[in-house]
Amino acid sequence: MPARQQSPHHARVRRVTRVPVDEVPDGYPFDVDASHALELVVEREGESEDAPEIVRVFEAWPSGGHTGSRLARVLDAVGEPAGNPGALDGERVALESRDGAYRVDVERTQALRERTVPTSERTHSLAEVAIVAGALAGLLGFFLAWTTYRWAATPLVTLAIVVLALSLGYDAWRTHDTTWSPRPLPWAAGGVVPILNVAVAAAYLARKAVALNTPDDAAEVWCDLLAGTVVAFAVGLALAAFDLTFPVGATIFVHAWALAPVGVYLDARSDRHGSDQPKRTLWLAGAAVFGGAGALVYLLRTDGVDLQ
Repeated sequence: MPARQQSPHHARVRRVTRVPVDEVPDGYPFDVDASHALELVVEREGESEDAPEIVRVFEAWPSGGHTGSRLARVLDAVGEPAGNPGALDGERVALESRDGAYRVDVERTQALRERTVPTSERTHSLAEVAIVAGALAGLLGFFLAWTTYRWAATPLVTLAIVVLALSLGYDAWRTHDTTWSPRPLPWAAGGVVPILNVAVAAAYLARKAVALNTPDDAAEVWCDLLAGTVVAFAVGLALAAFDLTFPVGATIFVHAWALAPVGVYLDARSDRHGSDQPKRTLWLAGAAVFGGAGALVYLLRTDGVDLQ
């Protein structure tokens, strides 16, 4: 067996994509024992500025969740959580080489991070935080519109529009995956519509979670989103029946109504139904007209809820 070389190569990750394992070159000397792999396109440092050397690095995509996998250790080495492989984009890593091929050297990458101050922020994580913050601002703005503090509602709703449009568009632009490469413009456009933008933010984060998880876990994401929408719709309706809790109830009820057609539409387009694809137009119309009630019927009529 050829001796393993440990040359201290440093590189910058330029693109992160999940690919089928068939796209890993046959002669790749490192173990990628999985159905999918994470492909890192990296630019080696110290090479000619006119023609920098671009190399492809592969890591096995864990089939049983990210925690405890080698990919999780790579992410930890650059200071990122295990469930966010896209955050490797832009990070500086150390490479180990064997037979002319490369992969991330976890220990040296960790040491590299400890010695230097990162020159780029963790843009994916920050964008997701901004999406959540924008959604909360939109919810708070709608809530305050029904209280004596209604003067603060307009600034908060405006802030939500700006934050969600920018963060959704930016995160979509930075997300690359063979199963999902979102177009920034539609998601950014959804961020500028009051009330609907909160639903779009929740749907975007759910769709991204689906892209980063295994198929079984992805199905649970959609079921949880739709079930949560149904519960929120019912709770909001109940709370809105009383004067004391009306602002809270109206906020929950209206936003659950807005989320219902968005969640139904994206779930109907997903792969979890196999060959028995729901009729999107009819179910979308039902969820738009009846809100959470339409989403409940959709769940009962598809394989999203086990009635056994």
